[in-house]
Amino acid sequence: MLSYQVLKTINNNIVSCVDTQGKELIIMGRGLGFGVKAGARLSEDKVEKVFRMEDPTEVSRLEHLFASLPADQIRLCASIIDYAKETLRKELSEGIYYTLTDHICFTLQRIRKGIHFSNALQTEVRIFYPQEYAVGLHALDLIEQQLKVRLPEDEAATIALHIVNAEYSTSISVTMHTVQAMHDLVNLLDQWEGLNVDHQSLYFDELIVHLKFVALSAFSGRPELRPEKEFIELVRKLFPVEFACAAAMMEYLSEQSHSPIPEENTAYLCVYIHRANTLSVKV
Repeated sequence: MLSYQVLKTINNNIVSCVDTQGKELIIMGRGLGFGVKAGARLSEDKVEKVFRMEDPTEVSRLEHLFASLPADQIRLCASIIDYAKETLRKELSEGIYYTLTDHICFTLQRIRKGIHFSNALQTEVRIFYPQEYAVGLHALDLIEQQLKVRLPEDEAATIALHIVNAEYSTSISVTMHTVQAMHDLVNLLDQWEGLNVDHQSLYFDELIVHLKFVALSAFSGRPELRPEKEFIELVRKLFPVEFACAAAMMEYLSEQSHSPIPEENTAYLCVYIHRANTLSVKV
């Protein structure tokens, strides 16, 4: 059975330890820190949750945060993150343990004081990140069940944004800019003369997935480069209406992100638009 050596006690339920490889981590368990001294060893059967952080700075941030929060709230936030990983079947960056826990616990404090800040991007998050939004709704149910506090529904969108950040290892600012840009880009697409895009089709879903990736890359300053000039010229000739729309969308995205968008991305977006365009003959 593995054991952990205590470095310090954070509170009665949380301790900072090192594992058998000398890796620092944070461990939670009911009453785990009560009366425990530095250097003591903990058996794994007493451990409820292990927080492993590769970055020592993240370990320190998490220690300071956990020291100021009730154990039931920390435990709840950890269960929400575990649910997100299981449901989405995606790896989430370790920073989410800090960012989401900090957000939810701070929001609970504000709500109890009668203070609420609305999320203006709720509709966009629900449309463009439906799976993450569903996790956010589940989180609201868990919070209500366990803490007897019902957070406003737009908090599901904010929780979803934190999950998206962790999926793509981006900042909350990048994610919010991406969501707003997605709203404007889809509006541009819907208004383009000669196109009729069916939002209910699988082709539209594929288009949105691609567009989210391109937008996140642009706002992160990591545009993907694909030197495929022949492909660009081919789709420009085959699908002139779709290509013109894609070019306008990428120009807008470049202006908003202050990042150059490789023309290869315009060509790939053109193909996705063509497939989703109900007025075109699919090729």
